[in-house]
Amino acid sequence: MKPQKNRKGLKMLHKYLWLILFIVGTLQLSAQILEEDTTTNEPFFKAKKFDSKCYVGFDGTASQLLNNQAAMYLGLSLNWVINHKFVVTARYTGITTPINVQKIVVPDHAGVTVRLNNQFAGLGFSYILLHDKMFSVQPEVTAGWASVKYDFSNATYRKDFGEVIPAFYGIYNLSQYFRFGVGINYRFAMGATLNGLKNADVSGLSGILFIRVGTF
Repeated sequence: MKPQKNRKGLKMLHKYLWLILFIVGTLQLSAQILEEDTTTNEPFFKAKKFDSKCYVGFDGTASQLLNNQAAMYLGLSLNWVINHKFVVTARYTGITTPINVQKIVVPDHAGVTVRLNNQFAGLGFSYILLHDKMFSVQPEVTAGWASVKYDFSNATYRKDFGEVIPAFYGIYNLSQYFRFGVGINYRFAMGATLNGLKNADVSGLSGILFIRVGTF
């Protein structure tokens, strides 16, 4: 009986040894796989094929307003650049020219000045062509929220609406951290009706001068 018990004990010992060797081997292989993954598949923002930059843009815009008037806008943008080509932009612009809309909104009150306030905030997407050259071009589409507002007779009248702005920029890549250029865009207003004001009054063609500071 004792030899049989010994043989059974040896068999069980062999099984346990094989099980231990299998577990150790599996853990070692897993460790090698993990090590390879962490060295070749880096985190998203540190991957070799992913380059992330950002810059701030300042622009002045001469724009068509009320079909036949010129207005000046100042704008600020925060821009995220992916692989030197793809750009995601958060943009704000506001009118700086005193535009009198008395003849449209209160035509019965001649001689009164009713100043229009117009602003826009939105998100844009663009692609930089020839990003590694001295001169680049950049088509862009921006969409977001806009508003028109004016004060008259101790009351404030305001309308919020949507706006889509396709644009095209020419860029002079002056240095690694500084760029400037010119552009053109068109504002498509949707829903900008307010006491005689229409979409066509707020929509219009614009010319742009801009500077950009940051990394690209």
